[in-house]
Amino acid sequence: MRRREPAIPLMIRDILLSSEDTSPIDDGPRTHFITPTGAYVYRTVISGVLMEKDDIGTEESPLFRLRVADATGGLSFTVGRFNPGLLPTIEDLSIPSFVTVVGKISTFTSRRGEKVITLNPELIIPSERVERDTWHLIAARDALARIWKLEGRALPGSWLEVPPPAEPRGGEEVSELADSIVRDTLMSIDRTRFLKEIEMIRAGERHTVNDEEDSLEQYEDEVIQLITELDKGSGARWDELTDLIEKRRLSRDTVEEVISNLLDKGLLYEPVLGYLKAV
Repeated sequence: MRRREPAIPLMIRDILLSSEDTSPIDDGPRTHFITPTGAYVYRTVISGVLMEKDDIGTEESPLFRLRVADATGGLSFTVGRFNPGLLPTIEDLSIPSFVTVVGKISTFTSRRGEKVITLNPELIIPSERVERDTWHLIAARDALARIWKLEGRALPGSWLEVPPPAEPRGGEEVSELADSIVRDTLMSIDRTRFLKEIEMIRAGERHTVNDEEDSLEQYEDEVIQLITELDKGSGARWDELTDLIEKRRLSRDTVEEVISNLLDKGLLYEPVLGYLKAV
């Protein structure tokens, strides 16, 4: 009986730059792929933003071409002909929106004779940003674990084991590419929400986590600086502060907690309702 292979979380550039491995395996013919970060993969999980949804089918034979993008690249695939059960989900999706996709990596030959990597989707799940970020964090952590294993480095004791990595094809150039995939992935994540995990990945060790108030103190100077930048004399307006938080890609929930702490400490005050001022 053929064993169902687990879906490995990956970033899109890791998939697009992978190489086919057509070596025979024990339970029948399957095409696996070896990614620059050392993943030996047949099924994968990607999470990103649905950027395109083109209706290219007919009423008798519905077919959609989708394109999902993350911080490292974009991947196009079709839905309808071989997976009609996904059509109701696709029809309800808007552009842009966060989605998570589980499927098999495959290839096809374009009209120009080029081999193109795509995905045969099995499951498409409407998602939120925090879910997208969580999958990206898992993909980055597992990629780094594979890279370290290939280099003979020990993994932090708190990390889950990853399957034995495959040697990427391409030598030192591919090794540099793998590092850039991890870096770009971490840059795309809401850093305030996942800071402890991101720093653990960068440092390669789990830091001791103090209480929540201590972990928020590191943002106090940054929040005070934001408020000072917006203060035109009567204080910083809440709506302008919210816009600046979004531009800086900070977590609004975290900033609100920090502001609450600063108000309690007397380092901020509200001169009038809806305004904040630093002491």
